[in-house]
Amino acid sequence: MNEEAASSKRLAVELEEARRRIVKLEAEKARHRELKREYARQNAFLVNVIESIPHPFYVLDANDYSIKIANSAANFGALPSPSTCYALTHKRTEPCEHPEHSCPLIMVKDSKQPVTVEHIHFDKEGHPRSVEVHGYPIFNEDGHVVQMIEYALDITKRKEMERQLIENAERVKQFAYSVSHDLKSPILGIHGLTRLLHQHYRDLLDDRGRMYCDQILRASELAVGLVEEINAYIRAKEMPLHFEPIASEEILHTVRDEFVAFLAMRQIEWLEPESLPEIRVDRMCLIRVFRNLVDNALKYGGTELTRLEIGYEERDQTHIFSVSDNGAGIPEGDCQKIFDLFQRNQNSKGVEGTGLGLAIVKEIAEKHCGRVWVESNPGKRTTFYFAIHKEL
Repeated sequence: MNEEAASSKRLAVELEEARRRIVKLEAEKARHRELKREYARQNAFLVNVIESIPHPFYVLDANDYSIKIANSAANFGALPSPSTCYALTHKRTEPCEHPEHSCPLIMVKDSKQPVTVEHIHFDKEGHPRSVEVHGYPIFNEDGHVVQMIEYALDITKRKEMERQLIENAERVKQFAYSVSHDLKSPILGIHGLTRLLHQHYRDLLDDRGRMYCDQILRASELAVGLVEEINAYIRAKEMPLHFEPIASEEILHTVRDEFVAFLAMRQIEWLEPESLPEIRVDRMCLIRVFRNLVDNALKYGGTELTRLEIGYEERDQTHIFSVSDNGAGIPEGDCQKIFDLFQRNQNSKGVEGTGLGLAIVKEIAEKHCGRVWVESNPGKRTTFYFAIHKEL
């Protein structure tokens, strides 16, 4: 009897253990079903998010270029599975390697940074489309790029508009160059005849006639100056530069000698550094920069102008020259716009000028991988800075 009781007790224990295991298994099965449902919900949400993107979207394997995820916008046609990005978008059998058509996946793997490149992709009809490809790395636990997110924006219309704008700008530029060139001869002729008229016949006219003659002469001089400045701006913008080692002190003295009589007449002091470096630059361009900046100071400095000072500062990558004066100065609101074409400041009223001198300086600075800017404290000091890169 004791043996039967013990056997029954063991059986009861085993049944209870089996029941507990069944309950635990059912709970695990229920939790597994819930995880599957949650996974399905998250997957459906991810699919909806990806499908809501109107542009082609992919997730690519970093090792073999295979497409792991793609939305409907990326499916330009039926492709065997697995497919690669270069087969889908480029109809190629191997990755892109051309320098002008760099593979964004290779760039992302090398840099481990997001990249943006322009490519030519083919749509489902096989027509080429200009696209802007954005690539973003996906890393594993060790920090290695294992996948890349890529999406492509169709910029075909934008590129066509850019092309048309460039073509139109080129036509306008060529027209302007032609007009400027063709106007030079007749304007010089008009100015020459006007000067002869003024020289030989002005005194034969009455007061009104002499006034008209003077006005015509001034207008023709202004027209000649404008055409010459336009042509100078064109040369500064379009002509190739000849970089060579130049003694900047020699350039500065060339410009100073051009103005020495005018400086003496107005009793304007000229100050310059004791020594200046040899730099690599286009000679004629640097002469024009100093000439324009000095001329600008003399024109607009007013009666307060008594001193012109040339400065120089060397920095890691640039030579910085400056032209300072103690003249009337420039209103703060004009300090940026005076470098634009045909812009003149508030102090230029009554002073002859074309509004091109500082635009030419800006163009030359940019072609020397530098820049130009101005700092002014009206009535005290105005300084124009001209920076050029050392490695030209």
